[in-house]
Order: sequence, then structure tokens, then C-alpha cells
Amino acid sequence: MKRILIYFSLTMAVLFSMGCKKEGGQRSYFSTPQEAANNAKNDLLTVLRSRKDIALGLEQRTIEKSQPAAPMRQYQITFEDLAAADSFTTLHRNEMATIVPLVADGAVATVVAVAKDEAGWKIVSLADKSLSSELDVVRKAAGQQASMVIYDLPHSGEKVYGAMQPATGGGGTALYTNYTGFNLREPVPAERLLPVLKQDAAEFQRKYGEELKRQRVVR
Repeated sequence: MKRILIYFSLTMAVLFSMGCKKEGGQRSYFSTPQEAANNAKNDLLTVLRSRKDIALGLEQRTIEKSQPAAPMRQYQITFEDLAAADSFTTLHRNEMATIVPLVADGAVATVVAVAKDEAGWKIVSLADKSLSSELDVVRKAAGQQASMVIYDLPHSGEKVYGAMQPATGGGGTALYTNYTGFNLREPVPAERLLPVLKQDAAEFQRKYGEELKRQRVVR
């Protein structure tokens, strides 16, 4: 399954690059993440319309009517930060790309990853099928008005999604994950999830710490 996803990502990267090169004067930076996502959507539609011989698993009509939803910040958790954390809020340190879902009829059609530098917002990647699928499940479970954050774990390929309802004003974040022992469709309290992640990450380091130092394993 991982190999299939890798091939899909590589195909999308190549085709996306081809689509961008067709427009010689195309902008590379944008004023907002939503504007960047809309541009990525248009590039994706160009690919879908011109390369019908390649099955990308995306429906052209769905992408056409999709609109950018609220951006979501994504963080990479380190072993050190996880070991010292007493809440998920303290893990907002190593920010990665910002994720913008493209939503049609209440469902996540695909996602666009964008990043900001001094020139503005730029497109990093798009059409991560695994992330799109999980975000769709979480948005339906937590409610589409929830403000969301994504955490990448240091010892696992699974992600943790934090969903905060607007009415809570910053408190009462619900967590969702497909991590072993948990269900992506059901919220889990931080006081239950965090100790499990800490213990498993520590065990992972005990087993593979030397290999990690020698860069023999990726995660």
C-alpha cells in the first residue's frame, strides 16, 4: 500500500510540474493560503483534462466545484518534545506546511499543502490521498466548523488531529487518530492518548535509537 501511495505521489508531482510549466508567466506566490490552493486546483484541473489516459483517482467534476476550506497548521512532533509534553498545545513548535482542504458537497475532495516565506504563500504539494481521506473522516466526526491542527508523530506514520469548536474559545480540543488502539471516528481525551504516545515513542527509541542516530531508519 505504501508503495502505491509513493507511486501516486510521484506521478502527481511530475504531472503537476508539467501543468505548471505550460503557463510561462504563472505566479509562484500568493497573498493567502486559499488563493494558493485555488491556483493549485486550477493546475490540477489542467492535468485532469489533458491527461485522461492516466487514472489519478480524482473526479474532475468534484474538483471543479470544490472550494478551499479553512487552512490547517501541521506540526512535526520530535521525540524530545513528546517526552516533555504535558499537553498537545506545547507541541506547536516545528511547523510544517499548512494544509488547505478542497471541499465539495461537504466532503474533502483533495488537499493542497502550502508554505509561507517573505515573498508570500507558495504551493508545496497536492492530492495526498491518505491525508484527504482521513481529514474527511475527522471533519465529519468533529463538525465542519471545527478549527483543526495536524500532528505528525516521530515514531509512527499515523497522524493525530486536533479539532477545536469555535464556541470553546481555545479550550476543549478533541483529538482523533488511527493510532493503534484508537478509532479515527471517535474523539479521545489528551490525558488518555498522550501517555500512550509517550510510552510507545520511548520504547521505539530504546529499540532503534542507535539506528536513528546512524540514519538507518527514517522515523
